[in-house]
This record gives sequence, C-alpha cells and structure tokens, in this order.
Amino acid sequence: MTKFKISPLVFIFAAVMIILGNGLPLISYFVAVVMHEMAHAEVARRLGYALVGIKIMPYGASLTGNFEGVSPKDEFWIAVAGPASNVLLAVFVSALWWVAPSTYFFTETFAFANVFTALTNLLPIFPLDGGRAVLAVMSRKLPRQKAYKIVRIFGFAACACFAALFVISMVYGVNFTFALMALFVLSGTVFPDKNSKYQRLYSMAYRSEKLKHGLAVREIMVADSLTLRALGKMLNGNYYHKFTVVNSKLETVGVLTETALESCLVAFSTDTVLSSLPPSVFK
Repeated sequence: MTKFKISPLVFIFAAVMIILGNGLPLISYFVAVVMHEMAHAEVARRLGYALVGIKIMPYGASLTGNFEGVSPKDEFWIAVAGPASNVLLAVFVSALWWVAPSTYFFTETFAFANVFTALTNLLPIFPLDGGRAVLAVMSRKLPRQKAYKIVRIFGFAACACFAALFVISMVYGVNFTFALMALFVLSGTVFPDKNSKYQRLYSMAYRSEKLKHGLAVREIMVADSLTLRALGKMLNGNYYHKFTVVNSKLETVGVLTETALESCLVAFSTDTVLSSLPPSVFK
C-alpha cells in the first residue's frame, strides 16, 4: 500500500494559510496534489508496482528515489500519470462551468491549482515528473547513469534560474515561491531520497505478511508466448500464484511460481517472452 508521509511543516503552513484567510486555496492545492499522487499509484499498481514513501511537503510532494527496478517504459507512464490526472480534473471543472455556471465561484481556484500542479511537475527537472519522464526516455537510448547525469545538469540549471528569479523578485516584490522551488530542485538533485522508490506490488515481503492469516494458492494456465509483464498483471494480492506454461499444442513447458516470477522480473526485461526464459526458472 502506498504510504503518505506528511511533513510537520505542512500543518504549520496550513495554520498560517487559514489565519491569513487562504483556506480555499489551501484545500484546492492539497486535493490537487493528493489526486496527482493517487494517479501515480494507480498506474503503478496496474503495471504491477506500488509507489511508496510519498512525502507531502508545503510546496508539493517529493518522489525522489531509486528507479533501477522499473523499466523505462513503465517509469514514463507512471511519471506522466500525475500531471495527466491534473489536466483531466481541470478540463472537467472547466466543462462544469458550462453546465452549472454558479460553480465557477468556488471551483476556479481548484481548476487553477490543477493546471499549476500539472505544469510545474512537467518541468524536465528531477525529481519532478517531467524529469522522470525525460530520464525514462533517455534511458532507452543511453546507459542509466549517463542519462541521470544529464538530467541532473538540467536540475542544476533550473535551480540557478529559480534562484535568479527570486533575486530579481526582491526588486519588484519578493516571491518566496522561487526560493522554495530552488531549494526543492537543489535537494532533489544533490540529495536523492533512497528510501522512496517503486517496488514490486506483490513482493515476497508482502506475501510473508499475508501468510500470517493464510494465503490461498491460485493456479493459472498461460501460453508461452506471453510476456513477464502480462503475468505480472494477473497477480492478485489475495493469492499466491503458480503459472502452468504451455505451448501452442497445450503441452506443458513448465511451472513458473510467483517466487520465480519475482526473480525473473528483476533479472529480465518485463517484455521478455516466457518461451525465451531459461529452463532453470521452471519447476
């Protein structure tokens, strides 16, 4: 299950916002951010992953961490899911104004919050979603470490830009948002959080916890032309799975247990076809 950790600073920030009479913007941005993260988690779940260690901060959510266990394709779709959800929410609210114009008064801030959240997260800066998407695309052509170094350069450049904008704002009217963004980008670029990461949803640790109350075994017959990704989507948290793999003549190739599947998902690409797996992985 995805764990949300709320920083104590959020409660202090919320108290200040309410005292200043900004309760509606506070609620709007909080809901936009939560929906954003839930979209990440839902797409990750559908791809066979769980997003854990999400930190809610006064300026948004931090999703930095190690993504080595995620294929570039999966990482891209998980990353863009958050901004996409905000865009859809903004479009829905805007459409609502045509049907019920009276809703404009108390939904305008929510619509803007979603647009702002989407655009901010689409910046090509790690650990923002745009940076993760760029990293995923580059990882398909370049070694992971090289791609990450290039994305970090984007981060340092963006940090310098936000810092410069903050200095300039001091002349025309101090804008602390630029300072907060500079600090956020700098921290995510220099000190990535190793404890926040994508993990397999149906990991053995998860299974071990389930065993305390008993865990039913589910057997499924599958074609050897399927991929590891396809099997991962068949997993159900209420069962331990055994896959009987057969060829086109319905002859048994072997039995792939859930434990073996977990090992294969780490050792091979998720697009690996079952027929190409070494015989040693089957029972």
